[in-house]
Amino acid sequence: MNLAELREKFNALFGFEPGQTNIVNLRRRLAYRIQELHFGGLSDNDKEILTRIADGDPMANLQNKAKGMISKLRGTRYQRVWKGKKYEVIVLGDGTFEYDGTVYQSLSAIAREITGTRWNGKLFFGVK
Repeated sequence: MNLAELREKFNALFGFEPGQTNIVNLRRRLAYRIQELHFGGLSDNDKEILTRIADGDPMANLQNKAKGMISKLRGTRYQRVWKGKKYEVIVLGDGTFEYDGTVYQSLSAIAREITGTRWNGKLFFGVK
């Protein structure tokens, strides 16, 4: 199937558009969904167990975060490959970030340091 056919099949199986994605990702998601429909999904008991585990884990509780908010959890790492080089930022907490041994007040300042131009830091690191 080509990309258009895969997108159509995705919509038929999931009931919504897949959004921006590629053929490989669509094939994997469709394969999982077809297997789920054929063999059955998680049991209600398993879903309850997973929900209970997730409720106690702040890293697993992403649905409670407001849209557009980024994780401010200390130790969170953001990575970005830019022009063939991998860059990593660590959240220090209190709205500060560490990059290359230096503390910054925003992701935008780090993106500017890396690229030499103004960037929205959340957009640059893919967390927006």
